[in-house]
Amino acid sequence: MEQKNQGICRFCLETFSDATMTRHLLACKTKKEREAQELANAKSTYPIYHIKVSSYRDYWMHIEMNATSTLRELDNFLRKIWLECCGHLSMFTINDVDYQDADEDSESWDSIIESIDNRLMDAMKVGDKFSYEYDFGTSTDVESKVIAERQGALDEPVRILARNSPYIYECSECGRQAIVFCTECECLVCEECLADHECGEEMALPIVNSPRMGECGYIGDLDFDTFSHQEKY
Repeated sequence: MEQKNQGICRFCLETFSDATMTRHLLACKTKKEREAQELANAKSTYPIYHIKVSSYRDYWMHIEMNATSTLRELDNFLRKIWLECCGHLSMFTINDVDYQDADEDSESWDSIIESIDNRLMDAMKVGDKFSYEYDFGTSTDVESKVIAERQGALDEPVRILARNSPYIYECSECGRQAIVFCTECECLVCEECLADHECGEEMALPIVNSPRMGECGYIGDLDFDTFSHQEKY
């Protein structure tokens, strides 16, 4: 089954590929109208960063955050929507500086260590690319870029502008739609075949819209994103 790397603009509800979504969001008329309305109603404004985060090509999101928010807030967002399974350590690397929670081993590292409580605007600017690593054992890596900055107001800590649409996978045994990933044999298994799968149901993890799928017991239960194509900002 061919998988299309596409997502829906959450303003105009049109579908675009990963390759064209950035360009669309910078020009989307419906998005600009929403921003103008918010700006007119705002009691105060602040710089807002448009950031693209992506992992292993297939998984990506465009988000907006107040530039005075901290890296910890971005870390919490990524954990909830994509990554959190067992409370692993994480780290941002921005312009050759590592940002993480202080710990007793930090002084022994060769790289520069800064606090994850630094503000976004103090750590990065428009055009900067940066990386993020969750779990230093079974790692999941995220690549990011600050796409644009605008002055405005948000009514939420992180606004999702677009996200890759969930992929539909075929069962490795029968071709029907798979619902789990077997961590033992690395097969995709549908509901009908799962009961008789030789590795047992205890080795199965749910198929989720996350680069953490199939890793370290991740089940995606903290993913709060309930967007439907019938919704519109």
